[in-house]
Amino acid sequence: MFYAPRGQRFAHWSCRFIRTMPAPKGLPVFGTTLSLMMAGSSPKLHRYIDARHHQLGPIFQESIGPVPCVFVADPADMRLVFAKEGKYPRHLLPEAWTVYNQLHNVSRGLFFMDGVEWLHFRRLLNPVLLKGDQEWLRQSCGPPVERLLAQICAAPDKPPIRQLLYYWSLEVIVSVLIGSEQYCLWRSRLADQIGLLASCVHEVFETSAKMTLIPAGLASKCRLPRWKRFEGAATTALKAATDLVETLESNQGLLGRVQGQMTVNELAKIVADLILAAGDTTAFSMEWLLYLVAKHPEVQSRLKAEPPESAYLRNTVKEGLRLYPVAPFLTRILSEDIRIKGFDIPAGTVLILSIFTSGRDPASFPDPHRFDPERWADGRARRSASLPFAMGARCAPTRIRFGIFENWFLGRASGASWPNISSKPR
Repeated sequence: MFYAPRGQRFAHWSCRFIRTMPAPKGLPVFGTTLSLMMAGSSPKLHRYIDARHHQLGPIFQESIGPVPCVFVADPADMRLVFAKEGKYPRHLLPEAWTVYNQLHNVSRGLFFMDGVEWLHFRRLLNPVLLKGDQEWLRQSCGPPVERLLAQICAAPDKPPIRQLLYYWSLEVIVSVLIGSEQYCLWRSRLADQIGLLASCVHEVFETSAKMTLIPAGLASKCRLPRWKRFEGAATTALKAATDLVETLESNQGLLGRVQGQMTVNELAKIVADLILAAGDTTAFSMEWLLYLVAKHPEVQSRLKAEPPESAYLRNTVKEGLRLYPVAPFLTRILSEDIRIKGFDIPAGTVLILSIFTSGRDPASFPDPHRFDPERWADGRARRSASLPFAMGARCAPTRIRFGIFENWFLGRASGASWPNISSKPR
């Protein structure tokens, strides 16, 4: 379930429901909830919405739980939405987290901030994460990759890949926070904390996914088992993340670069949210990248033959992220009316941008389900149609994420065998 941020006008929006816009047929009271549950519920939401786009076109309206949404799949329309997001972009928040924050009186980081507060902290971080010389980021990604490679080589037949990737993704974040030199010195000292946090982050995303189709407020009041599991996982994860942040001290890395610009409490909540948000998504995307390359020996051979930092390496990462972006959807709530595909959509409407679908559009990517890094070199890929990290003021720090993935493939080019991943990630 999603939560409407302050000022959201669902009642007003529903009165102006766009009657001519395509929409699936639903049952009285239940709407299309049963259809989503039959399709695999929230873990398969991206597949469900992709099928809806094939059925109804590049724009349609449907309610996910109690929230009426407009789904958009054309990347040109997505760029129009980003262009109109304004000075203070708004997005939907997971209702389970919002209810949890209110019940426990928890102040959170950038993802949960809006307005002037969000802009203040984003402006502090942007020069560090998005501008200038980013070599320090690349260097920070290197040591955790080397450690992961050693672990995989120690169990080449069936490495516990998901467990390793969760741990690795958090190691990368810690290394970015304190710098590669400090990370190498503290690695053994931080191992237990990172291991606990890795299991907590995985548990949070497993339990929060099960809350998608249930009103979180009702679930918390009734003390439903799945709410209690989510609440316990969230409490443990936030404490583990905060404890880790309080352990870290450095005049290098991200912490060194923002030193003196934030209070200890402000830094702790922003970094804790960065750890919780980036840990799961980075591990998920990398697992798919590894699976795709593992299933294509010709790509493996080409990667080993290419020089470091080649265009083919970057194209391999782009192709993997096209098929399996970091997030299958992005949300925006505009403060002004917008016209998309001839439909006048009022301000306050929940717009869901279908990143998963746009990356698989045959008009932009011929034979779209095929993993083919060469399409980015020979003009068969419409570059503007793939938005794995989104764009606009609230976009993810692309250079960090891309640097993480590139470092992995640079490590693989050194000659070690590719991990044996026989089953698709879930």
